[in-house]
Amino acid sequence: MTQLDERTGIEIINRDECLRLLREDEVGRLGVVHGRSPVILPVNYTMDGDDVVFRTAPGTKLDAGPRSPACFEIDSFDRVAKTGWSVMVAGRLEEIGVYDLDGRAQLDVHPWASGQRDHWMRLCPTRITGCSVGDHKTEEKEVRDANHQR
Repeated sequence: MTQLDERTGIEIINRDECLRLLREDEVGRLGVVHGRSPVILPVNYTMDGDDVVFRTAPGTKLDAGPRSPACFEIDSFDRVAKTGWSVMVAGRLEEIGVYDLDGRAQLDVHPWASGQRDHWMRLCPTRITGCSVGDHKTEEKEVRDANHQR
């Protein structure tokens, strides 16, 4: 059953669906506070249980570091159809050892940026939320109809 925010009419994505979407992607944006200012940085990531895991080099992400509040976001949208969704994870950032991860997570993080990325970090969630906008049912029906006509 679809749950709508009564105030905005935006569809709420449940936690299980948020986790499914997080597990299917590999690039997102990490938000941290650095030098008393918010900073948003792209990261390659994987999921280790409910935790967002990524590798980094010394710098902003590592400096924001252990036990600091952080958030992470992924999304998808279609400007023409005016549909889209977003998933946000809020929690506490911490540096971890590679052996603190599920073995699969160790294999799944492949930074796109060149250079050494020897530090492993994880965002331990306190909240995972998502929302969806636009008429996805109409969009899905149009895709089915187009496939049927072929």
